[in-house]
Amino acid sequence: MRAILYVGHGTRVREGERQAIEFIERVKSQMDEPIQEIAFLEISSPSIEEGVATCVAKGATEIIVMPLLLLTAQHATTDLPEILAEVGPKYPTVTFTLGQPIGVTRTMIDAVIEQLSTQPIPKNAQLIIVGRGSSEPAIQQEFAEIASRLKLRTAIRSIDIAFLYGSGPKIEDVLALHQERKEPVVLIPYLLFSGLLMKRLERLQQTEKREVILTKRLGEVPSTARAFKEAVEKKMQSIELNGVSI
Repeated sequence: MRAILYVGHGTRVREGERQAIEFIERVKSQMDEPIQEIAFLEISSPSIEEGVATCVAKGATEIIVMPLLLLTAQHATTDLPEILAEVGPKYPTVTFTLGQPIGVTRTMIDAVIEQLSTQPIPKNAQLIIVGRGSSEPAIQQEFAEIASRLKLRTAIRSIDIAFLYGSGPKIEDVLALHQERKEPVVLIPYLLFSGLLMKRLERLQQTEKREVILTKRLGEVPSTARAFKEAVEKKMQSIELNGVSI
């Protein structure tokens, strides 16, 4: 029997944890698999090992592990495979398949457009897509692709990229570049849920001398859930065609 184990990041902020669970529950309600469970990479409970145990206890002989991650960074390339390499041997009769992060898809560009449509945007505003950040160059490349595809789909001609942590342009530095122009700023958080990162953006909004508009999070717009559902379905189709497992 097949199970889907949805894996969120985890957070110390209870509101963010609640939002993640509600988001996954919306996707679960649209899937037909008999066993669907939620786990977290870190901090929040249940852990991945606990989630796997629950799936097996309910009769799962095949578990698709779907990370609720936006882009391909260390959690997807290193942390999740390492955890499954430890957990998997405890269940020799169970087949594990690891899915991929959502990635840069047309539906995710729809989601960013929805973020921008939730409130009036001044024509002269400086638009900044803000990500968590990573030391991996691929993340910066993916953000550049997001900005490029967003410009192709809209009338936007200029959009900056900034990060809260890791390598790449820091949000404070990007804001400082345009400080003298006094134009309003629109921060587009490429983040799913409330947490320490969103709180940092909220503090920036309050301390900037210019008008700063903070759009909704990705987890608040419908297209993001649709994009995650598409990622789950894509992995299931791949298994049906190729029998891929880890």
